[in-house]
Amino acid sequence: MLYYFKNHGALAIALSLICVILFFMAIVPADAVLSSGTFGYSQKYVGGVQASDSNMNVAYDANIPRNADGEMLVPVPGQFKVTHYCACTICTWGSGITASGKSVAEGMIASDWRVLPKGTKVYVRTRSGDIQEFIVEDTGGAIKGNKIDIYVPSHTRALQLGVYYTELFVDPGTVLP
Repeated sequence: MLYYFKNHGALAIALSLICVILFFMAIVPADAVLSSGTFGYSQKYVGGVQASDSNMNVAYDANIPRNADGEMLVPVPGQFKVTHYCACTICTWGSGITASGKSVAEGMIASDWRVLPKGTKVYVRTRSGDIQEFIVEDTGGAIKGNKIDIYVPSHTRALQLGVYYTELFVDPGTVLP
């Protein structure tokens, strides 16, 4: 390398410095070095998305779903085992009444109320990657820890949907035990 600089002199040094500068310009965003006020513009961008002062400290993550109001949902810690049940005598005692006293209906889930309390709105990432919204209205003897049981209208459907592990989300501001 020293031989190269001796034979090509100042030109080699200048080209090397230009390469180093271009390299750092490519990997370091300008707003990480200089504030936007330096250039005279006032809009702030996070990950290419315009952001307000209220959410400037929250990084944009396309993997975290949003609720109907556009707020980022909060992941519930850990993976959850998802099972499915119906109101038949195989899945339950066949009463069709949840532990909260309501009749079973689609959109309800059973959980361990020490993990997800009664009335909690829960967003479940399904096998297909979709996000579905449920309300905790039931619990059960086999529902302990990070497990939820989703109500479906038939035993055949419960068997078709089977068992899988996934992540859950709640609305911002939801207080969990």
